[in-house]
Amino acid sequence: MKHSKTAFVFTPELGARLRLLRLRRGLSLREMAALMDRNRPGSYNPLALLERGEVKHPSFNLIVDYLRACGAGFADLLDLLNPHTSRPPVLKEKGDKAVAELLKSLPRAEQRAMLRWERATTAAQEAKAAAAPGRKKPRVQTDRERVFRIIWSFIHANWSEVFEQRLYEAMRTVRDDVPRSERREACRYGRKLFGILTRYYRYEERRRRALLRVEQAARRDGFSPKVVAALRGAAESAYRELQRTGRLDWEPTSDEIVKNRGHAPRVEKAETMLELEEAEPVRAHNKALALIQAMVTQVVAARLEALRVQFYRGQEYYFRWIQELMPIACERGTDSAEWKAKIEEWVPKLHDPGVAREMATLIAATYNRWKSALPPKPT
Repeated sequence: MKHSKTAFVFTPELGARLRLLRLRRGLSLREMAALMDRNRPGSYNPLALLERGEVKHPSFNLIVDYLRACGAGFADLLDLLNPHTSRPPVLKEKGDKAVAELLKSLPRAEQRAMLRWERATTAAQEAKAAAAPGRKKPRVQTDRERVFRIIWSFIHANWSEVFEQRLYEAMRTVRDDVPRSERREACRYGRKLFGILTRYYRYEERRRRALLRVEQAARRDGFSPKVVAALRGAAESAYRELQRTGRLDWEPTSDEIVKNRGHAPRVEKAETMLELEEAEPVRAHNKALALIQAMVTQVVAARLEALRVQFYRGQEYYFRWIQELMPIACERGTDSAEWKAKIEEWVPKLHDPGVAREMATLIAATYNRWKSALPPKPT
């Protein structure tokens, strides 16, 4: 019988335990052989090899007969057998080994992290398939399939880099036709269309019918023909680009895997790019306002030091005051009723009303000097 490299191996420790059981019974090897009904000359020699751990894969019947002759049972070997039986199945161990071999150029810590991720992905896929009603139980994945998952994650990221950019451009053109709350769903249909185009089909008619089913599903969900056409156009444009540049046949080299520490490059999704684009004016406004506030704080701090208001709590209250005044100055101006009300609210809290009013004037003057650099706040 051919044994797997990852199969159970009878160790010298187990052999030593068997020898101890025999000696406790006060039996010699010849007496053991007789009790086991091994009466031929030299029949005790295999038992000596067994006790030295030199029989790597002894038969189950041999172990059972040996324990019976000693008056012992498997319970006497449990502490040595349990570590073997608690290990993952052979196929999963082979998969772990194959993945580790693929990532062997990585540092040890990265190898372990990537192997944990791959094991967790395997377990999650099997659990999801097992929980799906009406489906057959998941087939345990081979080592080749598990290694391919890592390779495929790089290939998918390489393709997605092109597709997500095309999808983002398409979504920009139909932004007014797709509510913000439905953008993610629209992009999901676009990815389905792209997945169909990149999948292998033996007959082109099957691909055409699959594309048609996704388009019909998108229309049933309320997306207009214009939006559906834009999604399909993005998928087809990305697919043609991959064909033209030869990226459909690209596979990561070991250097690529090492460079990315075993993890496929992260690709920004189209809906995220849209949100970042729309948030850019707000970000620019907030950044400019923060810079103006920093300048105001610097000027006030210098004046407070000149007036010898250097104790920490005194300056802290002024800085908190500035944080509340800046949004009011930005939205209402320094001549508004809200600005004046905020000043009157804070003046009694500060150590010197005269200094407080002087600081309020300084804050307004510094803000008005720099407010021309402040972009308009988006509505």
